[in-house]
Amino acid sequence: MKQGLNFRHFLAAAGIAVGLLLPYEYYFRQIEGWVPGYDDNAEIWSHWRRKVDQLSDRDIVILGSSRAHFDLNIHLFDSATDRKPVMLATPGGSPFHVLPDIVNNTEFKGLLILSVSPGLFFTTADGFSAIKTRQDRVEFARTQTYASRFSQWVYQGMDPHLAYLEPDISFKALIHRLPFPDRDSVRHEPIWPPFVSMDRYRNIRMIDAMETDTSFQGRQTRIWDSFGWRNPYKDSIDVILSHYAGHIATFKARGGRVVLLRPPVNGKYLEMEPQLYPREQYWDELLRRSECKGHHFDDHPETSSLQPPEWSHLTKRDADIYTRAIIRFLKQEGLL
Repeated sequence: MKQGLNFRHFLAAAGIAVGLLLPYEYYFRQIEGWVPGYDDNAEIWSHWRRKVDQLSDRDIVILGSSRAHFDLNIHLFDSATDRKPVMLATPGGSPFHVLPDIVNNTEFKGLLILSVSPGLFFTTADGFSAIKTRQDRVEFARTQTYASRFSQWVYQGMDPHLAYLEPDISFKALIHRLPFPDRDSVRHEPIWPPFVSMDRYRNIRMIDAMETDTSFQGRQTRIWDSFGWRNPYKDSIDVILSHYAGHIATFKARGGRVVLLRPPVNGKYLEMEPQLYPREQYWDELLRRSECKGHHFDDHPETSSLQPPEWSHLTKRDADIYTRAIIRFLKQEGLL
């Protein structure tokens, strides 16, 4: 009798859970425009970071921030070069900490693609929290436990199929989206619109809504604008350039190859970045000190004409155009 009672309790609890989950899933799938994909967490980043230890000198690793992550289609690389790059670029971060980790803690000596988004790339080790988060990922990859790896393996089996697992629309995240008015000491964090979908290889594609819905695009450009337009690290440029140039020199000395990319922008970014980060003092000087080949989007008609719908990241179609252009450039320069 007691066992039967416990089983009925289990069925009742399961029924309540499903009853709560179904409307939650329906709302975010149908109303909020959730698109199936994988959560870009530290665990999945660490999984691919550990793959670098197994790569040959024919392989490719991509470092940078969201422009590299969104604009380079690693599956196109795979079909064109028979090598799928390991994507270690991370939105909101820079390669400041990841580059020395690859150089000093691996024996990799293939092709390193280093993407430059000026406002994130030209920052120091003690920069804002997003940069420190990328340092945390480097440390997490070295110390992640087997229990954590197993947990991530289980999580990834469910992650792309259930909206309620998405961190941005979890119950905890929704609490922070409650429409309380701003106060002098408390400001709402910006609510980001649905943007992209990521697969298990960390390949990212912009979703249809961001490509076509001007309300989504407007929400995103207002977020970019709210960050302000300044260069707080301009007095540290020599230290920053020396940091990158030094690690690149070490990597090249053991036989590695490096290329620098400057992905397309438009709108306010196209207006402000040249003012805050003059090309001759930043991009050109980075190429000179590192003695690397570089591809600046503004130097080639096929890439300068690409138009990110929210100023900073390419649509699926344009990302493919950009990726093919980069592959041609790398082949012409003998880097592939």
